[in-house]
Amino acid sequence: MFPFEKFIRERLSEKRFRHSVNVARAARWLAFKYNADEEKAVIAGILHDITKEWKVHDHMTFLHKYNIGVTSYEYISKKLFHSITGACFVKIILKIPDMDIFNAIRFHTTARAGMSNLEKVVYLADFISEDRNFGGVDKLRALASLSLNDAVFAGLADTIRDISHSNKIIHPNTLNAYNEFVFLKEKEKNLKIDNYDLSKLISIKSIV
Repeated sequence: MFPFEKFIRERLSEKRFRHSVNVARAARWLAFKYNADEEKAVIAGILHDITKEWKVHDHMTFLHKYNIGVTSYEYISKKLFHSITGACFVKIILKIPDMDIFNAIRFHTTARAGMSNLEKVVYLADFISEDRNFGGVDKLRALASLSLNDAVFAGLADTIRDISHSNKIIHPNTLNAYNEFVFLKEKEKNLKIDNYDLSKLISIKSIV
């Protein structure tokens, strides 16, 4: 049994409970594979949706009670509330002060630029947990076994594609995370060809 498994079973529907357990399992596997803290991955995974089934009124009451602000993007997309209230619930109510666990829960939906390994693990685990059956999930699972960064990037790309097709707002954190991965990929590519490009540039200048 995972830590907090009994706790969430008493507070979530069976479907959400099973999903949370599956995310904890996937997070533990990814953490082991990509050198993140397995214990923290399990805790963040099992608790990531702790407030997912709250009504909007419950989220607003909690946010007001603890003076927690949300951006206009989050206010419009109220399904993002649970990542904020969930992270704060874990910190305030369950008294787990670890900021990496906090951030892993806080950004498991939108992602963000500068994610830690643990944040990437939980973000990806939520995508590839055993109960997921969307088109392309098997491909994403296969990619997750090869590269954490490539799989997270693929998840971000799929998210942006799906949201844009629905004509909904894309949270800046998601765009920033996506752009960071693109920038890093371009930087790696340029490092590989720098010497070639430089010699080519020199020859062109000499002709001019």
